[in-house]
Amino acid sequence: MAKRQRTESAARNSFIRACSFIGILISAVLYVVSGILSWVGGSLGSIASWLNLIASIALLIGVAFPAWDYVKYKKKVWRIVYWVALAVYVFGVVFGVISIYR
Repeated sequence: MAKRQRTESAARNSFIRACSFIGILISAVLYVVSGILSWVGGSLGSIASWLNLIASIALLIGVAFPAWDYVKYKKKVWRIVYWVALAVYVFGVVFGVISIYR
C-alpha cells in the first residue's frame, strides 16, 4: 500500500491548529491559576498578573495565525484591519500589565 503524503498546506494547517489548541489550553489554565492567586492576594497578586500576561500572549499566538490565514487573500482593507486589531490587542496587553504596577 502506498504511503499517504502530506501536502505543504496540510502541514501548515496542522501547525496552525496546534498553535490554536495550545494557546487556548495554556490561556485557560493560566487564567484559572491567576484568578486563584489574585483571590489569595498579597504578593501573589503580582504573580497572577504575570500569569495573565502569559495567558494573553498564548491566546494571541493561538488566534493570530488562523486570523491571518483568513485575511491574507482578502482585499487590502481587511489586511489593514487585521494589523490594526493585532496592534491594539498587543498594546492593550502591554499597557494593561504596565498599569498594574503603577
